[in-house]
Amino acid sequence: MEEAIPLDRGDVHWVFPELEATDAVAEALADADARVSRLAGHLGVRAGRTGSGLEYLRLEGHVLAGVFGCAELPEVSFHARLYFPRRCLWDLRWGPPWDVEAEVRVPCDREKDCGGHTLAVSERSYDTPADSARGLAEATTWLLAQAVSRPPYAWRSLDPGCGCLPGLVD
Repeated sequence: MEEAIPLDRGDVHWVFPELEATDAVAEALADADARVSRLAGHLGVRAGRTGSGLEYLRLEGHVLAGVFGCAELPEVSFHARLYFPRRCLWDLRWGPPWDVEAEVRVPCDREKDCGGHTLAVSERSYDTPADSARGLAEATTWLLAQAVSRPPYAWRSLDPGCGCLPGLVD
């Protein structure tokens, strides 16, 4: 079972266990959190799964080594995440590096749903906690810019895998 924990109820040490000075990281995460909330407000939806913005995820008692945020509509979704990639739940290694990703996705509209199509992505790896937290803030700025660049229904027309576009065949 997966549980979303709002940023303000979690602990930055879940992602950066050896971090001593937390101020710069906490400030950058707060900036990213505010941008996810603004993004959701722009779209008129909840920010994240709890409606609070950025969240830590806990899966079957384990905290995934990351912070996640999203704003989702039926037509398009915007996701941002900062995480330490792990091979499995029992992999207890920590960064560096930490990865930051932001993406814009639309649902699949074909008969055989493939799960969705990524239309725009921003990805980077960072070697320090402060750089990765600032990278997440930059990624959420990028997501917000993407969201205001066109209305939600217009993203479908950018999907090369869209089954409704004329001339596309399997």
